[in-house]
Amino acid sequence: MSKTHHNFGRDIALAVISLVLLTCTVEVRAAAQTPASPSKKELKTLLATAKTSADQERLAAYYRDKAQQLRAKAQEFSAQADYLATQPATIESKQGISCNCTSHYRYFSKMYAQEAKDAETLAAEHNQLAQAYKSKAAQQ
Repeated sequence: MSKTHHNFGRDIALAVISLVLLTCTVEVRAAAQTPASPSKKELKTLLATAKTSADQERLAAYYRDKAQQLRAKAQEFSAQADYLATQPATIESKQGISCNCTSHYRYFSKMYAQEAKDAETLAAEHNQLAQAYKSKAAQQ
């Protein structure tokens, strides 16, 4: 093999490694810019001691994120229920009812949708509290 062929292979390898490192750097920066969701202990403390608009906004963001996750879960269960509705019952219990019945998935879909709605309500309440704290601070 010629010397240029070896150099070309090395240049390609260096380019690939550089691209991978650049991608990792960009992902780390993006992760550093998004605030981490509070742990359960932090959430409990924050709920008990929130006295600033920033605290209320952090709580609202937490509940919005939670609502989004719950809506996604509700959609997954709904899609699974729709899929199972088109399939014949393959596993039956002693009562002759399919164990993977659509009503199971529909129930959990509705439950997660309701929890998402409740989380959105809490997010809106914390947004209102944040606005109240901001207006109170502006008046002083």
